[in-house]
Formats: sequence, structure tokens, C-alpha cells
Amino acid sequence: MPVAMSTQTDWLRSVLFDRGYLGRIKGEAIKVYLVMVAACGGRPDRSVTMSLSQLMDRTALSCPTVIQSLSRLEHLGLVVSTTRQRGRVTTYYVPDPPDPESDSESDPL
Repeated sequence: MPVAMSTQTDWLRSVLFDRGYLGRIKGEAIKVYLVMVAACGGRPDRSVTMSLSQLMDRTALSCPTVIQSLSRLEHLGLVVSTTRQRGRVTTYYVPDPPDPESDSESDPL
């Protein structure tokens, strides 16, 4: 399946480098994003169901850091929370994000 792996790598490279999201993802959020991408099989436009504890285990990050990272990723449009229930597993959608607008560089998050 080399073609599929190449396509997945090309997509992730495009998102992080060509579209400039790597420079916009602050702090530990890159770990959370990579775990989400891995959970969706490295392909965009997929849903991923993960608990906060699963994200904490896979990233070795604290609960507040994972929550802040998810908030940042949602703000950037890299993940979209599709279900929210306190204390429950959350489903996230990992879209193929558009090219970021250049005027959002001053984004405080």
C-alpha cells in the first residue's frame, strides 16, 4: 500500500508545511494534532472518537494542556468537536483545512 502512505504523508506535509500550520500550532498542541491524525489513519475528513484520558496517555500531557491544545486546534480549524458531553468520550472531526489567512498571525490563542 505504498501509494496510500505516500498520499497520507503528502497531505500531512501540505497541511503542516505548505499551508503553514506548523508555525501556527503553539506549544504542545502539535502532539495532540499528530495523535488525532494518527487516530484517523492519517487521512483527512475523518471522525475520531477519543477520551481526554486517551489523549493524555498518548501525548504524556496534563489534562489542562490537552484541553488548551484542543481549543487551539479547534480555533485553527484543524479539528472540530462534533459531540460534547462532560465526562464522556468526545468525537472530533479532522478536516482538510484551508490555507490560513495571513491576517490571523496576530491570533492570541
